[in-house]
Amino acid sequence: MTNAYFIRRPAEFTKTEKKLIDYILGNQERFIYMTISEVARNVGASEPTVSRFARHCGFRDFKELKNTVIQHLEENSSPARKLTSTLDQKNLSSPEGMLRHQQFCIEKTLDFLDEARLEEAVTAITRAETIYIYAKGAALSVAELLRFRLSRFGMHVVILPPGSSELFEYMHLFTPRDLVILFGFQKTSREAAVLLDYQKKLHFQSIFFTSRLYQDEEANAGVISLYVYRGTPSEYHSMAAPMALADVLVVLTANRLGQDSGSSLEQLYQLKETYKNEIPR
Repeated sequence: MTNAYFIRRPAEFTKTEKKLIDYILGNQERFIYMTISEVARNVGASEPTVSRFARHCGFRDFKELKNTVIQHLEENSSPARKLTSTLDQKNLSSPEGMLRHQQFCIEKTLDFLDEARLEEAVTAITRAETIYIYAKGAALSVAELLRFRLSRFGMHVVILPPGSSELFEYMHLFTPRDLVILFGFQKTSREAAVLLDYQKKLHFQSIFFTSRLYQDEEANAGVISLYVYRGTPSEYHSMAAPMALADVLVVLTANRLGQDSGSSLEQLYQLKETYKNEIPR
């Protein structure tokens, strides 16, 4: 989402203001009940910064900005909004509360799902000669899932090292016919930033899993951004939505490949059958 609905006039936003835009877009139901100090605390800014941001967007003050968001919510009710009241009443330390939180994250991701970008991502996956995946921390679990699933279709998938200069040992092998899938969420790591910069020079395609809704189109030209909601900055960050979206990509890719995906899986099955006595399944 490159144009936030509540921004009344074109403007160049600072890094902190972009964080504010992203926070409001991703947490509209909570934002309308928050004070200016609570908003400032959640994004790591000062109250005067939030106040200036409201005026920068074209509003008289913070209250008018909030009223615009309220009006938008009243006109565009969503499944995720219906879950908010339930979630607020459930403790995340309880089994039901935690599962409700996972459900909420997936619903929020669905609210902002861009099917056109998903189709672009599937096209990039099916056309790539080699698929490189960059992830670190908890996102490595999603990277491994994608590697496992896509490799079963006969695709060449490589997981890049999460850090250090070892990354360059792989980068020099990239070609414009390859695809790089990255995970950044709220922050873009130094390594991911280097990969995105190199993408501009070599012009390979990129898919970027992100929790930021506000995107600078010029700065991210050629990058297919897929939004996932993982929770607010101050709460538990769920991997339910990234995992679910990865599964969506796998299924859509299988559908796009058609018989080609089935033949690859059949070869895998026959190989397991041939050696089932040597390596039991």
